Amino acid sequence: MRLTDDDLAAIRHVANHRFLRSTHLIALLERSPKKLLERLAALYHNGYLDRPRAQLDYYATAGSSPLVYALGNKGAALLAELDGSQRAKVDWTWKNRDAGRIFIDHTLLIADLMVSAEIASRCAGNVRLIDPRQILTAAPEATRRADNPWALPARIIFAGITHDIRLIPDKVFGLDYTDARKRSYFFVEADRGTMPVMRSHPRQTSFHQKILGYLAGSRPANTHGQHFGIGNFRVLTITTSRERIRTMIDALKQATKGMGSNQFLFTDRTSLQSNPDLLSLEWISGKGDCVRLGL
Repeated sequence: MRLTDDDLAAIRHVANHRFLRSTHLIALLERSPKKLLERLAALYHNGYLDRPRAQLDYYATAGSSPLVYALGNKGAALLAELDGSQRAKVDWTWKNRDAGRIFIDHTLLIADLMVSAEIASRCAGNVRLIDPRQILTAAPEATRRADNPWALPARIIFAGITHDIRLIPDKVFGLDYTDARKRSYFFVEADRGTMPVMRSHPRQTSFHQKILGYLAGSRPANTHGQHFGIGNFRVLTITTSRERIRTMIDALKQATKGMGSNQFLFTDRTSLQSNPDLLSLEWISGKGDCVRLGL
């Protein structure tokens, strides 16, 4: 198979996101859907891309849905040759085979947001996407050397008792508004509706625990921002429904003595997928207002 520039771009996109639907790749590459689907099939049959098996169970009941692609062993070897990537040390055939539907769906929910951010920044012209690798490269040395540089320590108070927890955002990225000379940074939480919003004990994972953890590391000290060497941040949560958003905002108000917080922004998956321009998408703030990420 003779690889084209578009083939290589598709392999890179899939490697960066872990899993992507064919519709994601069509939007990113801006090519004819029919021709691109043919190339993706060829990349799969030649071992450059893979199709995780867990999606087959889903498609048996969900009808015709866009295929999900993952990195294949030949694609990993190619990136290692071109970029010095360490991905070739992994057997992606087995890794993709072990990926379950829940993990794939969670990863695709993050991809929905990040693909939208990439396309929106490209179309805007005066907005540049700051991806996680760029943030980590510019982070303080202590962060870069950490076993898990994305883990954020936080000290929270629950029922009058202090607890130490660790937060790991699903994604960290930024937007550089070049004309305004302003940068905004975001921590992403992809919620599939399986985690309880509230629990009786802070050691048990819940969205309320995450709220307390993010609030503990925000302004004025901004310890979470300092961890990455960035300014103040906002928390973007994508969840399953508007009803669940209301429940999350109620938990946020409980954590802030009824005030809520504009630092937290919420949207549901349907709204995100129906609006390809992330900058014009309406988010619901932790105070119940409608806001946009674009200036």
